[in-house]
Amino acid sequence: MLQICARSVTGRFLLREWCNLKVGYFPEGSMSLLVLRRSLLGFVFIVGSACSVSAQFPMPLGHTEQDTTSADIREVVSKYCRLDYEGARLDGESWPKVEPLVSWKTNPEYSQINVISRYTVGPEPGSSHGKYTVTVHYQLLGSYDLAIGYERVAAGSVQDVEYKVTGTNGEWRISGSDNNLPHTSRAAMLKWLNEKLSASQDEPAKTRYQEALRQLQAQSVSPFAK
Repeated sequence: MLQICARSVTGRFLLREWCNLKVGYFPEGSMSLLVLRRSLLGFVFIVGSACSVSAQFPMPLGHTEQDTTSADIREVVSKYCRLDYEGARLDGESWPKVEPLVSWKTNPEYSQINVISRYTVGPEPGSSHGKYTVTVHYQLLGSYDLAIGYERVAAGSVQDVEYKVTGTNGEWRISGSDNNLPHTSRAAMLKWLNEKLSASQDEPAKTRYQEALRQLQAQSVSPFAK
């Protein structure tokens, strides 16, 4: 251990000498310092060993990794229903938004469009042999048949649709349902009907569009409406 000793001479500090504290030489009070030094060395060794063990065998932080399968599956169905509600199935340009959520590559053909006021995604998916099922509850307003026109349904009508979800290349996708028709909001349906009416040159088709617009505009979205 090296110690620099100094004294003041005429207002200035001069280097006095280098004092080397050698092993085996114990000036007054140095025995206590040696004992303290050995105690500190032992403490540092113990702490270092503990840190080494902790680094090799990390302790749990008080929480465990949760299984998010149910939440992930439900989220896929929720995203699909939201896009469908906004009219993505009716608009070919919006299909790229839907495609990552389903197993099929093109928009399935349909002859009817279900018009809804709202929907509710079931809270807990059912499972069987690695496949999951999510039930969605639709509040129906009516149905538009491409060949016939719009028909209202009784107030408070509910349609339950089961969506099947499977894992595909590490991603969850909807692989099928027991009702593959579009389920769109009234606002999206009114927009679609107006666009069809503007573009159509067929008089019977224009009449269907006009009548559907009249009925939908007069229809309340409340499930308790008469």
